[in-house]
Amino acid sequence: MGKQSTLLYILLIIFFSLFNSQSLVKAQIDTTVFVKGTRVDIIFPRDNSRGKNILVLPGWNFPCDDICRKSNFCSLAIEQGYTIVLPDMKKSVYATRIYPETRPDWLQYHTRSWVTDTLIPYLQSKFQIFLFEHKNYLFGISTGGRGVALIACFDSLKLFRAGAALSGDFDQTLMLNDNLMKGYYGSYQKFPKRWEGEDNPTKNADKIRIPIYLAHGTDDSIVPYSQSVVFYDQLKKISSLPHQLHIVSGAKHSYEFWSTQYSYVLTFFDQY
Repeated sequence: MGKQSTLLYILLIIFFSLFNSQSLVKAQIDTTVFVKGTRVDIIFPRDNSRGKNILVLPGWNFPCDDICRKSNFCSLAIEQGYTIVLPDMKKSVYATRIYPETRPDWLQYHTRSWVTDTLIPYLQSKFQIFLFEHKNYLFGISTGGRGVALIACFDSLKLFRAGAALSGDFDQTLMLNDNLMKGYYGSYQKFPKRWEGEDNPTKNADKIRIPIYLAHGTDDSIVPYSQSVVFYDQLKKISSLPHQLHIVSGAKHSYEFWSTQYSYVLTFFDQY
C-alpha cells in the first residue's frame, strides 16, 4: 500500500471513529424510553453532567415534547446543566386514584401515583437521575401545574427542592362545572369529599414543604388567574417559605406567555 493510500485509509478510520463517537454521544443525550408502555423523553445537558433534574409535567392532552417543539424551555434548561424528563401523561389530571364514576375512556391514563411510585424509581435505577442527593425540581404548565402542586403536597420523601406551576388549576371547588374534574371525580354535588380532599392542592397547601413559583395571565380563558391567586394566598397564610406569584396583565393560556417565565423559573430553581 502506497503512502497516499495509507494516509487516506487512516483518515477514513478517523472520520468513521468520530462519526460513531458523535452518534453515541447523541444517543446518551436525547433518549426516549417506554416505562410500562408510556413514552418518556429524557434530555441530558450537552456536557452529559448529572446532578440537576427537572420533571416536566405537561398540560391536559399535551404531547410530552410539546414544550420542546413550541418553545425554548428545553434548550434553556439543558444549556444551564439540567437533565429534563418529559413523561407522556396524555389526559391525566394527576389524580390520586380513579373512581367508579371516572369516564371509561379515561381509565387508561396515569394517576399521580404512577409518577412517584413507578417513573421516579425507574429513572433512579436506570439512569441514576432524581437521586436524593441531586437537585430535583418540578415544573408544569396548565394541568401540569396542578400536578406539580399535588406531588409537592405529598412528597413525603423530600425528593424535590422547588417547583414551578404556570397557569395551573389548584382548587376545583371554585370551578364546579369543570368537565375534567367531573370526568374523573363525578359531580361535586354527589362527591364533595373527592373535590375537597387529597386531590385539592389549595386544601392541602399546609403539606407543601418546598417553595413554589406561580405565574398566570389575566386574560387566560382556559383557567382563570384567580386559581393561582387563591392558591398563593393560602400558601402564604400557612407557610413562611419564599413562594412567588406573578400575575401578568393581558397574558393568555399560551406558550407566548409561558416562554416569558422560563428564565425566571430557572433562576428560582437555582436558589435551591
